[in-house]
Amino acid sequence: MMTEIVSVIIPSYKDAKLLPKTLDKLLQNSYPNKEIIVVIDEPTKESLKNLQKFSEKIILMINPKRQGKVNAYKKALERAKGEYLIFLDDDIEVVNDNFVEKIVENLKKYDFVDVRKEIIRDSLLSRLVYYDYMAMNLANYLFYRWIGRCVGVNGAAFAIRRKALEKIGGFQYTVSEDLDLGIRAYSHGLSFVFLKDLVVLNKAPKSLRDWFKQRKRWAIGAGIWIKKYFRSLVSILKRNLKACLFILFTVFPNLLIFIISLFLEESIVNKLFILLLFYLSSLLPMFIPVFTLISYSLAFLPVKTIIVASLGFIFYSIIYYWAAKKLGHKFNILEFAAFYFVYSPIWLLILLMGIFRVTVLKKTTVEDWVV
Repeated sequence: MMTEIVSVIIPSYKDAKLLPKTLDKLLQNSYPNKEIIVVIDEPTKESLKNLQKFSEKIILMINPKRQGKVNAYKKALERAKGEYLIFLDDDIEVVNDNFVEKIVENLKKYDFVDVRKEIIRDSLLSRLVYYDYMAMNLANYLFYRWIGRCVGVNGAAFAIRRKALEKIGGFQYTVSEDLDLGIRAYSHGLSFVFLKDLVVLNKAPKSLRDWFKQRKRWAIGAGIWIKKYFRSLVSILKRNLKACLFILFTVFPNLLIFIISLFLEESIVNKLFILLLFYLSSLLPMFIPVFTLISYSLAFLPVKTIIVASLGFIFYSIIYYWAAKKLGHKFNILEFAAFYFVYSPIWLLILLMGIFRVTVLKKTTVEDWVV
C-alpha cells in the first residue's frame, strides 16, 4: 500500500537541549515514508556534536548566521518532498509513539491539524504557564468543535497539507507567523481538527526574565496580527459572537473582570489613573508587574469588585477544571488561584500593552528577534 510522504520540519536556534530526544522519538516512529528536516541557525559546537549521530538519518541545513523561523520554514520547504507537512519547535518532546501515523490519518480528512501542547511542570513558573497552555488548547478544541476552523495556532506543533499551505500563501514574514497562518487558514475555509489525545510537551521559559521577553514578543505579534487582520477578526466575531466571546474570556479570564471593574469603579479619577498606568506600561514594560499591582489595588478597592472577582474565580475554576478533565490536563486549585490572581493579570497587561504599542504608538520592533 502506497503511503504519502511526510516531511517533518524543525527550525532550531543555537543549542536546543530537547532536539536529540525529539529526533530519536521521530526516527523510532514506524511510519515508513517520512523525512526529517532540521534547519539550525548559529549552531553551537555542542549542538552540532549532538546532531552528528543523526547525520545520515535526517536532512540537516545549517545557517552560520541567524535568519529567523520563517526563513527556516521556507528553506526547508524547498527541500521537502512531502505532501503532508509537520512543523515542530526544537524545544518540544513528542509523547505518542504513533504521532506521525495519527497526523497522517487526520490529514487525509482535514487540511489543518493541531495537537495538544502541555507544559513540563518542573518549576513554580512552569506550573503557572501550564494553565496558560491549557487555555490555548481549550480555545482550539472549542474552535474545532463549534466552528470547524481555527483563527490561530500555537506553532510549537501543527501539521498542514502542502496544497493547503500553498493555497493560503505560505508563511509570511511577521512576528507571530503561527497566528498569521491560522487566520489565513480560516479565511480560506481550510478544514481544521484539534487532536486532544496527541500530545507534545513544551519547556516553559527558564526565568521570569525569559518569560517576560517571550510574552512581550507574543504581545507585539498579537498587536500586528490584530492590526493586519482587524476587518477579518471583526467579521469572524460577528458570525460566531457567542463562541468567540466565550473563548476569549476563557483564555483571558481577567479581561472580563477588568472590564467589569472599570464599570463598577465610580471614581473618574481612579478610572483615568488606571488608564494612565496602562499607557505607562506600553512605554515602560519593565514596570508592568508594579503597574499591575497598583491597577489591581485601585480596581479592587470597591467591595462590589471584590465580590465579582471572587465569583469570577469560582466560575473560572469550574471552567478550567472541566477543561482539564476534557483535555487530559492536571488541575490543582492552589496553582490555579496563583494563575488567576497573579499570573493571568500580568500576562493580560503585557498583551494589552503590546496591542497598544502596535496600534497606537506604531512600534512593532522586537528585541533579539529575527522575523
